[in-house]
Amino acid sequence: MKKQKIFDFKIDSPLTTAKRKAVEKQIEQNAHLSPKPVSYSWDEDDAEVLHIDAEPLLVEVRFQSQSVQLFATAPLWARLLFTKQRKAELKGQIESILQKAKFVTARKANSPKTKSAATRNPNPSKTKAVAGRKAKK
Repeated sequence: MKKQKIFDFKIDSPLTTAKRKAVEKQIEQNAHLSPKPVSYSWDEDDAEVLHIDAEPLLVEVRFQSQSVQLFATAPLWARLLFTKQRKAELKGQIESILQKAKFVTARKANSPKTKSAATRNPNPSKTKAVAGRKAKK
């Protein structure tokens, strides 16, 4: 499977400890949208890289000084299901998360050029699993 850049978002302010926690909170709050369990972890060697595992998709989020880049690794059959409409929906969700985590202002979250910035955190979080579905009642 090949890693492919899928989005590049311009941001107004860098990754901080508070924004890192806000990103984690958004992942946990949105995990129920995935039909499979979702887990995430911050890279041990680069505290500005977030790994998200939502089988069969592996996402790498790179927080840089002026942008947030998303890379995805998925089998061919999963990439074929990633239609223009699904790409647009995912882009909107990511822009919303960046806005809620205060990486971008509300006016920029809807613009086509949304990017991100980052600072290093010496104590990145450990891997966390998030429930992918709500239990049936």
